[in-house]
Amino acid sequence: MTDSANEADYVILGGGSAGCVMAARLSEDTGTKVILLEAGPWDRNPWIHIPMGFARLYVTRKFDWNYQTEAEPELNNRSLYWPRGRVIGGSGSVNGLVFLRGSPRDYDRWAQSGARGWSYDDCLPAFRKLETFAGPDSDFRGKDGPVQVGEVPEPSAGCRAFIAACEALGFTRNPDNNGEWFEGVAPNQLNVHRGWRWSPATAYLKPALGRANLVVHTEQLGQRIIIENGRAVGVVVRGPQGERTFRARREVILCAGAIESPKLLMLSGIGDGAALQAMGIDVAVNAPEVGRNLQDHFMVRYAFRTKPCGTLNEIMANPIRAAGLGLGWLTGRNNQMAVGASEASLFARVLPGSEEPEVQFQFVNFSLGDQSRGASSLAKYPGFTFNYCVCRPDSRGELTLRAPSAEAKPVIRANYLSAASDIRIMLESHRLGRRIAATEPFANLVEREEFPGPATQSDDEVLDYIRANGSTVYHPCGTNRMGADDRAVVDTDLRVRGLDGLRVVDASVFPLVPSSNIHPAVLMLAERAAEIIRRAA
Repeated sequence: MTDSANEADYVILGGGSAGCVMAARLSEDTGTKVILLEAGPWDRNPWIHIPMGFARLYVTRKFDWNYQTEAEPELNNRSLYWPRGRVIGGSGSVNGLVFLRGSPRDYDRWAQSGARGWSYDDCLPAFRKLETFAGPDSDFRGKDGPVQVGEVPEPSAGCRAFIAACEALGFTRNPDNNGEWFEGVAPNQLNVHRGWRWSPATAYLKPALGRANLVVHTEQLGQRIIIENGRAVGVVVRGPQGERTFRARREVILCAGAIESPKLLMLSGIGDGAALQAMGIDVAVNAPEVGRNLQDHFMVRYAFRTKPCGTLNEIMANPIRAAGLGLGWLTGRNNQMAVGASEASLFARVLPGSEEPEVQFQFVNFSLGDQSRGASSLAKYPGFTFNYCVCRPDSRGELTLRAPSAEAKPVIRANYLSAASDIRIMLESHRLGRRIAATEPFANLVEREEFPGPATQSDDEVLDYIRANGSTVYHPCGTNRMGADDRAVVDTDLRVRGLDGLRVVDASVFPLVPSSNIHPAVLMLAERAAEIIRRAA
């Protein structure tokens, strides 16, 4: 039978990081038809592809779902902006490009929590498969994968001083924090190649677009999954031409991310039965954990007024220097425009007797204006920043429906700092941050600590600052937990429990948040999912 235009073997809902991987890998089989559906547009805006452009995208919010949390009880009832990419490539097209796997033990903890088959030894081949690493050969790194990865090519003076200060305090200079172990300080690794963002759309999807068996539709907002006789058989989306239905002969694969995936499951009748009934939604599968187990990294910034040392504040304030920055990128593509959100990371232990780092510090070669006023523009003086976050927070949040409509934003309760252990680590991290700032050669560049400022000294004062100024690091995950137990939303092959023909492949299935930036883990998950699905077929 000839395929209809709206029918395929696999229908993938969500063209973000995981969706790009899935579409590319599943369409490698020429006898398999794949349809990929994305809510946002194509990634044609040039600022998407210039690494430094992430800041501009953050301000304009043009390719963004524009989520907000509810008032956070432990953050002075503040509502936080949660950016997530709404464009081909998803958040992988708009993020800060820091490419870190986290701790190898993160994935062993996944397996220990019930996600059997997802230990680090299980995941390492996929990590290697997905990347081409610009550094030395290693048993832990890939050399012929789609994603180009390398260290910051020309660290700024502030970055070099930050690394040297950490070394002076006794922290090891890690030759590869995606290698054997992640502890210590090093320039960040970025998915940047020859000065360009190497997004999942660039790395995976675009090389596959010439295949006759792959069809991509953009600006198609998922409405619900079609379920017939206990099986997912398709999806309904809404775009400029109205509602359309796409049917899957084999499987529907949900790759809509940690926010939209649980929302779509609930809109399709998969979730807490009582809550769905109260919304007027017919229950297909009573799965109370859909939307629960929400995790995110929560960060706090130190901001400094500095001597002139090549910060972006200085460069962007001077039209001639700003033009020179652009010209340098066009000719060499290895200056500050080829850097994303941060230049270096320190993974450090801050609690007595800890077996691995609990905190990540990141150095940033610019500083923003008055944080108390929610500034998003550069400060008017030379300045840089570093921020810190708990690697593996114990606080857990929840996501629920606001209304039985795909157009309605969900209710997001992150519940930051609801676990006392997170507060303790944040306070200890603050003390370490002050030590770094007071250590040469970093201290030699600092004229004044602007935020939190020298008046903030006691634990109560520091905690007040944290509650008033802390924010997300943009790593939500865990809302469709993977596990072997009956309460897990998906099993260890990522199949939704209680249904046939439906898998979830994105950060929502993470049992636990990795210790650092989560993008490489999403790509690894999708690489493994494609292998699982192809074996099953």
